[in-house]
Amino acid sequence: MSDNTFINQVMDGLKDKGMLMIPDDFIDQLIITLHANVTIINTMTEIAELENKMQNLLMIPKINRQVSSLKELSKNIAEIAFNVEDVRNDQR
Repeated sequence: MSDNTFINQVMDGLKDKGMLMIPDDFIDQLIITLHANVTIINTMTEIAELENKMQNLLMIPKINRQVSSLKELSKNIAEIAFNVEDVRNDQR
């Protein structure tokens, strides 16, 4: 049995017995914070894309702002937020 399988079994057992509960207020605040982070990262991505376009127009050497990394980070945080929402819904 792998460590992850064992951990998942223990966590599921605790949840089934009602011993592993996260307060709704905490989960709600976490979801709000995660979605706010996604919004901020998406804004940063738009700014970086605009900056790259401006640099191209002015023939300035392009500074890579790692737009694709920002997009991936945003996607990952959004997935975490949705997983947290699922946990909240499972608890109710």
